[in-house]
Amino acid sequence: MKKYILRRDLSIEVNGITLYKIEYCANKSLGGYLESENNLSQGGECMVLEEAKVYGQAKIFGHAIVYGQAQVYGQAQIFDHAEVYGEAKIFGEAMIFGKAVIFDRAKIFDHAQVYGLAHVYGEAKVFGEARIYDRAEVYGEAKILGRAHVYGLAHVYDQAKIFDYAQVYGQAKIFGHAQVYKQDLIFDRAEVSE
Repeated sequence: MKKYILRRDLSIEVNGITLYKIEYCANKSLGGYLESENNLSQGGECMVLEEAKVYGQAKIFGHAIVYGQAQVYGQAQIFDHAEVYGEAKIFGEAMIFGKAVIFDRAKIFDHAQVYGLAHVYGEAKVFGEARIYDRAEVYGEAKILGRAHVYGLAHVYDQAKIFDYAQVYGQAKIFGHAQVYKQDLIFDRAEVSE
């Protein structure tokens, strides 16, 4: 038996693409919007709820949940126990997995990955081939890009920017207008701001 059906009578257009409201078969409740059944696995406990939109070749599977006004598109993948909500946008070939949580107006795109117990929120942007993982948090208007890694218990926030091959980890805090780049390593309890 199918987990959900697409309600062809309840559709909207987003960027010229027709999306259909989901109806979950078990309790007849309505969920979010999909372009096709390829966007949300019929297996597992994954769900798209409220006004969330998933389209293009994006895939939600495992136990992942996408809700609120969130949008997942392009070839993005959300899986494991990851959550995406608020007005977050995940696109390109980005991957969100583990127990990562993305919310507010955060954007994750290109080939970026967020996983483990990491949180990205506020107006933060993670892109390029950046990686955010472990229990790291990225928020405010922070930008993580290039091949930068933020992990451990690190916090990057305000308008800080981490790029190139930089690594921020341990209990480091990068904030203000600080920029960490090239092959810089910032770790332990270091605090960097400008």
